[in-house]
Amino acid sequence: MKTPVLPMPSRPETAAASVDPRWTWHHRTLLRLRARLTVDHGARLHAAAAPAGHEAVGFADNVSDQNERDLNVAELRAEESQLDEVDAALARLRAGTYGVCEDTGKTISAERLRAVPWTRFCREAAQRRERSQNAAP
Repeated sequence: MKTPVLPMPSRPETAAASVDPRWTWHHRTLLRLRARLTVDHGARLHAAAAPAGHEAVGFADNVSDQNERDLNVAELRAEESQLDEVDAALARLRAGTYGVCEDTGKTISAERLRAVPWTRFCREAAQRRERSQNAAP
């Protein structure tokens, strides 16, 4: 009996046909960034799951090992956050809302989108958000 060939699942993040042509550079850039982040994240997960390779013999070794684990966890969370932002930007590209500030509804400048292609906010909204976060205790 012949094994049926199943179709490959569609990957909407790679479907360039559904992206507005003016965002082609941004789409390609976001896909490359996503691929790099995914590889880096996988490597860090693998490293975090690997045993330490030595027995901690003293308090200083235990503290050092704990600090290294804490740093790995923080970096994993930061990578996950970056991946979430890139995925959200790719979703906005597909939905046709890319380049529109989520706070103000204004168009995000081309310069800002080139510098930070995953941004959800225009410069003014981003600065306002940063000021309010810094002011909070």
